[in-house]
Amino acid sequence: MPTVSASNAIPTSRLVDRIPDIPLVNHRGEDVRLVTDLLAGRAVIINSMFTVCRGSCPGTSQTLHDLRPALWPVFGPRLHIISFTLEPEIDTAEELRAYAGAYGADTRAANLPDWQFLTGTPAAIERMRRGLGLYDLDPAVDRDPTRHAAVLLFGNPDKDRWAVLPSSLRQGLLVEAVRRVAGFTFEQRYGIRG
Repeated sequence: MPTVSASNAIPTSRLVDRIPDIPLVNHRGEDVRLVTDLLAGRAVIINSMFTVCRGSCPGTSQTLHDLRPALWPVFGPRLHIISFTLEPEIDTAEELRAYAGAYGADTRAANLPDWQFLTGTPAAIERMRRGLGLYDLDPAVDRDPTRHAAVLLFGNPDKDRWAVLPSSLRQGLLVEAVRRVAGFTFEQRYGIRG
């Protein structure tokens, strides 16, 4: 019978337990804590970005803009969208507020999931990125923010269900995936009454 070593054992901790509850600042200038204020009790969609990105960031931000009204009927206010900067030295709360405004996320909107753009110290952003698993295994690629992946991490921290998909998928596929993974109830997850 084969032995299971620590190197190939199945992890027993939840992802949310590995995410640091770090202090951050959102685009509204509010101090927030990642786990306590943004993840606990919510379904979430998370992506990385930076305001001067001319690559995938504008397309991903447009995708999130389009997903908000499509996901509101499913989740209501229990869904949070979190976009965090990869360049905290440049992307202040004011810079993020201007960027958020281009996508209609500069203020809280009725009947749309809240969307917060986050910055913090470089060390805090690095800890968050690592805790969420949003980094490249190749150190050279990982150091270059222009080469970050255009992906959406989404899930339900309370249920410890998570998935990652390319942000370029069709909206219907993304909505269905977010429902299935992040939903709290059978109806949210499958669109039918249980």
